[in-house]
Amino acid sequence: MNGMLFFFSLKDIKKEIKNMIRRILQQSFPSVKSNTRLSRCFCTSYQPKNQSEELNIGQPTPHTHPHLFGGQTECTPCITHEEYKTRRSKLMQRLSEQHSLRDFDRHIVVLTANELKIMSNDIPYPFHQDVDFLYLTGLNEPNAIAVLELAPPNEMDFLLFVQPKDPKRELWDGAVAGERAAVDYFNADEAFPLSSFTSVFRDRFKDRKSCIWIKKGKDTNKKNANEISKTFQSNRFSSCSIEDVRMHVQRMRVQKSFAEAKMLQASAAIGSRAFQEVIRQTRPGDSEALPHAVLESQCRALGAQYLSFPPVVAGGNRANTLHYINNDQILNDGDLVLMDGGCVYHGYASDITRTWPVNGHFSKPQARLYDIVLRVLKECTTRCDGKTSMNSLHGIMLKLLGQELQQIGLIDSKITKDAELQRAAGNFCPHHLGHYLGMDTHDCPLIHRGLALTSGMVFTLEPGVYIPESATDVPREYRGIGIRIEDDVLMTEDGPLVLTRDLPKEIEDIENLIASGR
Repeated sequence: MNGMLFFFSLKDIKKEIKNMIRRILQQSFPSVKSNTRLSRCFCTSYQPKNQSEELNIGQPTPHTHPHLFGGQTECTPCITHEEYKTRRSKLMQRLSEQHSLRDFDRHIVVLTANELKIMSNDIPYPFHQDVDFLYLTGLNEPNAIAVLELAPPNEMDFLLFVQPKDPKRELWDGAVAGERAAVDYFNADEAFPLSSFTSVFRDRFKDRKSCIWIKKGKDTNKKNANEISKTFQSNRFSSCSIEDVRMHVQRMRVQKSFAEAKMLQASAAIGSRAFQEVIRQTRPGDSEALPHAVLESQCRALGAQYLSFPPVVAGGNRANTLHYINNDQILNDGDLVLMDGGCVYHGYASDITRTWPVNGHFSKPQARLYDIVLRVLKECTTRCDGKTSMNSLHGIMLKLLGQELQQIGLIDSKITKDAELQRAAGNFCPHHLGHYLGMDTHDCPLIHRGLALTSGMVFTLEPGVYIPESATDVPREYRGIGIRIEDDVLMTEDGPLVLTRDLPKEIEDIENLIASGR
């Protein structure tokens, strides 16, 4: 399928995942010897137009970072040049099916890279690329514009507008791709300086009846977005139709290729290993800041570029604040600590939650609630198939949770109707069961969670129970307890594969893990 492998068996993906994890560990700990050959992505071979080892484009390449790549065919780690090309072609095909070329002279997609955000004065935040732009180009630098054009009969062009090479600026900020690499490495048909976008675009597409696709409503690069807006306001584009491309790109992104599935497993493996070290090191009297620091240091040591979001490290009653990120209180003996975190591995995110006892042992009320959440998670995982959706699983979760909480007297046993039981359970778990996962933590937000979960989709399952100290209608032994368990799951043709399966979640396994660090 031209490098886009959306259907794969559980056996195949487990084999490739094992090789990927071995490769990550070998990169992070080179002193550890391995006789196993490093994995390669099984995608169609594609040779870049220029193999010069001197080509410094400001991001990893097989020449500058050979330890991160499986071969010369890859544009970014594990993702080949051919796969990026196939993504662009598939997008234009989708758009053409949406609006026939009989109605327009051509389809034109215009996407902007993110701009560099400034923290203070001239100190930038770490750069994070617009994921749709990255998905279609592989270019991971700020202030660029990509233009895709499809004209009859079926001719496609890929243009890149990029920052020009400037030795003086690169002395301070590092290399950028420049026009040469835009063509030679990223395989643009033509490349231009970013400053020439308006003139080139007007000259090339003026007085044509084009369907122009942009990201409507949300564009993080306001400067480029304004420039594009001014261009389209010209009378020369009055006969054009301006459409929103976001849904079409996200509909592609929600279905992962084989290579993407491997990258997401790698991200989950790094996050899981980091979590294990955090759990081992937990001690009463520590600040919540310490697990935060251990998570970040371990993820980076294992090859991740950064955390996928500010982690939640919530001890005791603070776990009942769902987005608690202060992480500045003390972890008290007898409390549980809930940690929700993850990392980004070369553009692909993980999102994991575990809850464990600070002192290494669950109390009986803590264990009772924890086992309820765990049973619900396991049952929801087994219910994943090609017919269920995130929304249908959410309904299942609420019903199961309601039944479990009835058993321990937290929900009235007289409630028998499913809708009423789900509403009652929603008071204890106010958030959705999960979300799509991929290049973003909350991936593809425009894709409805009523979509059937088919092979190649990756998502989280994260049931929870939250009982604040202020809940006077609940027995005192349960007050101040907040529990969530979250796994990352890949759908395969053979069913769900839990990507975070190596991170313990059984009570006995968690207590043993904590004991191993004492």
